[in-house]
Amino acid sequence: MKKNLSPERAFDIAFKKYMQGNRKELYREFIEYIKKYLYERNVYPGISPREVDMTINPDPMLSFPKWIFERLYALLGEEGIKGIYNHKTWARVNELKANVNDVIRLLESEGYKVKRTEINFLLEIESADKRISDSTAFKEGLLIPQDKSSVLAVMTLDPKPYEKILEIGSAPGVKSSLIQQLTRNKSFLISIDISEKRIMQQKKLMEKWGVSNVELIVADALHLPIRKADKVFIDAPCSNSGTINVDPSVVLRLNKRKLHELSSIQIGILREASKLKTQVVYITCSLFPEEGEKVVEKFGRNLVRIPNEGHEGYKKSRVWLRVFRTYPHKDFSEGFFIAKLDFSSPHFFQ
Repeated sequence: MKKNLSPERAFDIAFKKYMQGNRKELYREFIEYIKKYLYERNVYPGISPREVDMTINPDPMLSFPKWIFERLYALLGEEGIKGIYNHKTWARVNELKANVNDVIRLLESEGYKVKRTEINFLLEIESADKRISDSTAFKEGLLIPQDKSSVLAVMTLDPKPYEKILEIGSAPGVKSSLIQQLTRNKSFLISIDISEKRIMQQKKLMEKWGVSNVELIVADALHLPIRKADKVFIDAPCSNSGTINVDPSVVLRLNKRKLHELSSIQIGILREASKLKTQVVYITCSLFPEEGEKVVEKFGRNLVRIPNEGHEGYKKSRVWLRVFRTYPHKDFSEGFFIAKLDFSSPHFFQ
């Protein structure tokens, strides 16, 4: 697998090359192979990928590098580690183009089993013989795969029509499209990302999904191109450790040095955003407090408490009752950290 290539992308390359068998079943086997490999390389150091025993049932307690296990066990406990791979398939109806009931009927007509959630437009896809991306609804931009934790993050922003919203780390635009869905394309969204390639991808998706009133800018969040906004949404660069339940190989790309580098960048982005003196929602897809609680503790005076019963942060933090976390073992979603800050007062981190 190439460095920084996601498992799904690596699998797609291999599948297109050989084109044999049921894609969905083969992908499930591929993910299971990664889990078994992570387990066996810890139990039997030096084992090669070709020597993995596919008949074993890997113990998540023994599937991580030592430093990651020690950190996550202290944070999540045995229950959290054992349930760290819990995951459901979530997808959002794009109400800019379709009605929820119509999309459900369309999915069911194609053999998908659909379950409604407490969020009207968010669906749980319980089972299907094929991928969501094979559905007519997906191909026509009526349905957008989006994890429940990601939806909750955007809802925390509470975007309103006619607000000027700055979105940092926007590409490929899934959260951007939900912001505009919630405001019926009536907010003015400035979306920035450091990657020109990803911004171009976002541009195409905005057109497919019927999203308008969005200005796309290639920019570094440590040097923001604008100085005025009603709200700021920061999807900060992070370790993506919260995606471990959909990408177990993420642990192979993590190290302590990288984690601390990302934490420093996140603090810098928040410091830059504080200069706009407005409301900010800060999120990371991370299970580590270095990318969550420890970052916003430096801006503690500006934290706005988010109702979080059952979704509190880590208890060793001073801010655990004011921030929001999703947990794979509890929520069957990715592990997100969400915080809300208000920099409109003069007391903010310098």
